[in-house]
Amino acid sequence: MNTDAITDIRQTIERLRTQHGNAHGSKEQQWIQAHLTDDRLGEIVLKLSIVAFHILSTLEAGAQTGIEIADKINVTRGGVTRAAKKLLQYNLINAEKHPDDKKKIYYSLTADGQTVAKVHDQLHELIKKRLVNKLTVKYSPDQLQVVAAFLNDLYRLEQDF
Repeated sequence: MNTDAITDIRQTIERLRTQHGNAHGSKEQQWIQAHLTDDRLGEIVLKLSIVAFHILSTLEAGAQTGIEIADKINVTRGGVTRAAKKLLQYNLINAEKHPDDKKKIYYSLTADGQTVAKVHDQLHELIKKRLVNKLTVKYSPDQLQVVAAFLNDLYRLEQDF
C-alpha cells in the first residue's frame, strides 16, 4: 500500500483548506476584493464565507428558497441560513415571504449582491481556464478521470466522519 502518496495527497488538501481560513481573507476573497471598484463592497467580501459567494452566484438565476439553494450548492439548509443572515446584514440579498405560503422565504439579489456575484463568477471562469490550460497539458484525460474518482471517493469517506 502506498501510504506516502496518500499522506502527501491528504496534506495538500489540508493546505488548500487552510488557505481559505487566512486572517486577511482567503485568496478567493482577496481576488474578489481587488477586482471590485467599490471599496465598501471590498471590505464586505472579507467578511463573507465561500458559501455566501456561491449563494450570490446561484441567485443570479432568480429568486429561490433556502432549500433550493442548499440543493444547488450542496450544503446544508443551516449553512444557507447562516450565510443568508450575513448577506442580509450587508444588504447583498433580499428576503421575502411567499404570498401563498408564509413559511417559504425567497431570497433574491440586491444591486450590490449582483455586483459581487458577477466578480465571483469572473474568478471562477479564470480558475477554470487556468486549470484546464495547465492540467490538460500535463495529464491525459484518463489520468484526470482517476484523480477525479479519487477525490470523489475521499469526499465520500470524509462524510462518514
